[in-house]
Amino acid sequence: MPDTGASPYVSFVTWGRNDGYTDDYLPRMEKALGCLIRQLETAGLDSEIVISEWNPPPERPLLVDSLDLPRASSHVSIRGVVSDPCHHKRFKGAAEHGMHNGEAWNVGIRRARGRYVMPKASDTFLSHETIERIARRDLEPDTLYRVDRYDVVVPPELWRLDGTAFLAALEKLPAQPNAYIEQSPHWQLRDLHTNASGDFLLMPSSWWHRLRGHPADDTIFSLDGDSLVMHAAAALGMQQCRWPAPCKVYKPRHGHLNNARITFVWQPWQRWLEAVLTRLGGIDLAHKARMAFDYPRRRVHNIRSILASSVERQFVRPASQWARGVPPVATQPETWGLADQTLTTRVLCRAAWEESP
Repeated sequence: MPDTGASPYVSFVTWGRNDGYTDDYLPRMEKALGCLIRQLETAGLDSEIVISEWNPPPERPLLVDSLDLPRASSHVSIRGVVSDPCHHKRFKGAAEHGMHNGEAWNVGIRRARGRYVMPKASDTFLSHETIERIARRDLEPDTLYRVDRYDVVVPPELWRLDGTAFLAALEKLPAQPNAYIEQSPHWQLRDLHTNASGDFLLMPSSWWHRLRGHPADDTIFSLDGDSLVMHAAAALGMQQCRWPAPCKVYKPRHGHLNNARITFVWQPWQRWLEAVLTRLGGIDLAHKARMAFDYPRRRVHNIRSILASSVERQFVRPASQWARGVPPVATQPETWGLADQTLTTRVLCRAAWEESP
């Protein structure tokens, strides 16, 4: 039976800004959200979608005012929350990139009302089996759920199909899975499926609040945040459950995928040190130097003023410490997700469950 009361079973939190991030950004986002709404309605799943609009360009209309979405629904509530540009300017690299994914997600997660919360990229699609699995309403309170992401190249003509036909066509396209990757043994990490975890990481709301959302990052990169969330949660006792295919999340390919936009930056002395340490003490010693001296750092496409920290410093060092028993410490303040700020909110669609006594 569907849940009743003034709160949904699950919240999907997505983010965006009306800046033309990819070609046909608005139609693609509308397609993804429209398909999700239709799936949730069909499944009879009391749910909400929270659209976190971060740093809206002043010369363009708000994203939440531009999306063509249903205005009434039996099971799906849709809200938009807008974070003013002043909240973005404090991050390093803000002048070169208008989005901070982690902070935008945190704004939405903090305001989500669902018993379970899943951050979601604005242009991804969930298979019917994934929605049906959530709709069983038997998720465990101390478990994080993962689903593999499948990257697909969508021909332009498919975008013109309606939601049902589009999803049917999408599932027939050749797809590249982002499957489990075994971590390097010298990293000494817990065995978790972090590959493309930002595209499906479903957890109880109480755990998101316990962790204070995505970790703090004083740059605009938001790299490794989803993996750090998983490892911090596991260190505090949460179990991982990976749903197998046909549970999938589909990601239409574009030039802004992480593996397409990140390059590693080496300095000559780092190459020299890497070779010397590998010869003297093997890869374990070289790995320790990478963590200690933060190299090779990462360049993100089109951002020239700053570099992101190395994978070893930003991700491996804390995650390996947690695996050895060091307890995670939240890096976000108690007011994470701009909880102390009054933000512009749009109610885009009210669900029938919101009217329940």
